[in-house]
Amino acid sequence: MVRCVMWRLLQEEYDKYGIRIRVKFRSSTQLHELTPHHQSGGERSVSTMLYLMALQELNRCPFRVVDEINQGMDPINERRVFDIVVRTACKGTTSQYFFITPKVLQNLKYADEMTVHCVHNGLQMLPPNKWNLKSFLRRAQRKPKQNDDY
Repeated sequence: MVRCVMWRLLQEEYDKYGIRIRVKFRSSTQLHELTPHHQSGGERSVSTMLYLMALQELNRCPFRVVDEINQGMDPINERRVFDIVVRTACKGTTSQYFFITPKVLQNLKYADEMTVHCVHNGLQMLPPNKWNLKSFLRRAQRKPKQNDDY
């Protein structure tokens, strides 16, 4: 459960504007303000993502960038948040999403409306002159396609 309270002191003091988000993750606990001291990193990530997804209907923009929101999440919440992002991003009335992450869980459900780009970088990568595109495409075509509908 997430509850938000907006507050302000004086209209001229924009630096004092803020949002307080209150959350609870267990039915046996009370709502607590979302802070770095009370919730885990994963709980903060889940809360932040759900809050941003709820706000997107109020503020239209051509695209949204989600950068490493899954860092610190346990696999169960990471999968849940990814599913919510996919369902939301694939609606006809929503913004385009760029979901940037250094790690992705296996066997996630992808929608036909999605395009996935994998960018590999690092010391272990093959240099460009040793990359064999034809071989890569042959291997990709041999893999069975997964048909998960949203």
